[in-house]
Amino acid sequence: MELSEYLKKIAKLPDSLEEDLKDLIEPKEFSKGDHLFKQGDICRHMFYIEKGLVRVYYYSGSGKEITAWFSAENTLITAIDSFYYHRATNDNCEVLEDSVIYPINFSELEIILNSEKGGQIAFYILNEIARRMTDYISSLKFQSAEERYKLLMKEYPTIQQRTSLGYIASYLGITQETLSRIRSNK
Repeated sequence: MELSEYLKKIAKLPDSLEEDLKDLIEPKEFSKGDHLFKQGDICRHMFYIEKGLVRVYYYSGSGKEITAWFSAENTLITAIDSFYYHRATNDNCEVLEDSVIYPINFSELEIILNSEKGGQIAFYILNEIARRMTDYISSLKFQSAEERYKLLMKEYPTIQQRTSLGYIASYLGITQETLSRIRSNK
């Protein structure tokens, strides 16, 4: 789904703004292995994923790579603290498969926010980001690894075919051996 279709769906985007967006924000193709942002960068874009899969990861104190987030079609992703406060991020965002992504820079977002439906769009975007973060934090606090795995499979049913089991295990906070046991108990 194109960005304008997504925004129209969540906030009944006026036709005039839809046309402005098509002129202003163009989709870009990213290849597997590309990064949307890296640790130490100031993330100057919010990204809408039309097609593809990305993961956000960081490095632990011991240097181990930890997958914090997956994001696929029809979702938005950014390093929120970096994007809004213009400071360096601690996160990395890697494209896991060839993807079509709309980079939305801060000034383009301001145009959207200053539109007739801007407040409504901002509310839905921030609500979606907050919901996903709250769900993730709650799952870490209150669910077993098996419950988190089932939730991930519900949200992203094809993720096992789209990324490595190592990334999935890291996201769940478990070893690959534990993930194998969970998968065999399905």
